Amino acid sequence: FVAVIERETWTRESWTDRGEKADVLQAYAGWHKQVRSIIDAVDETFIWALFDRAPLPRWSAGRVTLLGDSCHAMLPFMAQGAAQAIEDGAALAACLQRLGAAAAPEALRLYESLRRPRATRLQELSRLNKLRFHLPDGPRQRERDAELAVRGDRSIEAIAWLYGHDAAAIDEKLIPSPPPSGPHSAGSVSLTSTSAACSGAAPTQAWSETSKTTPSGPRNLVS
Repeated sequence: FVAVIERETWTRESWTDRGEKADVLQAYAGWHKQVRSIIDAVDETFIWALFDRAPLPRWSAGRVTLLGDSCHAMLPFMAQGAAQAIEDGAALAACLQRLGAAAAPEALRLYESLRRPRATRLQELSRLNKLRFHLPDGPRQRERDAELAVRGDRSIEAIAWLYGHDAAAIDEKLIPSPPPSGPHSAGSVSLTSTSAACSGAAPTQAWSETSKTTPSGPRNLVS
């Protein structure tokens, strides 16, 4: 399981740093005894941080572009990090197929114009949910709970933009005009994606707990 606290002083980028069970128990002091008994039963802990990055102003230069975490790393509070990398791949393939390798720079600019606004929106929503999902008890928390009780966040209307999106669809209005006739040099397109921990501001610390019945090692945070 994963236990999360907010902490500004621990900023190491690692998936294998060992944690201390006593620190987890201290962080969850006063919680229900069942929660604390689960923590107390673990054999070893791992500790890592969740980092945030500001949206990039651009992803592409010439015949080189980025996709996935390398250009829009996001916190897990929309559960969309891997999904957006897959959408990037679908959109990139569609743009290259539509314009052809000879027009690779134009295809990459089209890909970026299609993907960057959506990925940026999800980065920003993930950042907002980091706070919204972890409000301390009080007026703002009660206001959030009352809002969720009335309408929730999972109505068809509320989530259609997210789950009904066709990443391979191309807005014809965004397609550039054909270049002047002449020789074009076809070639490969370079792209970069990373899925490592991302450095930046406002880290959130998480513990990954393992027991004798589960493989040891860090686990991905599941939101």
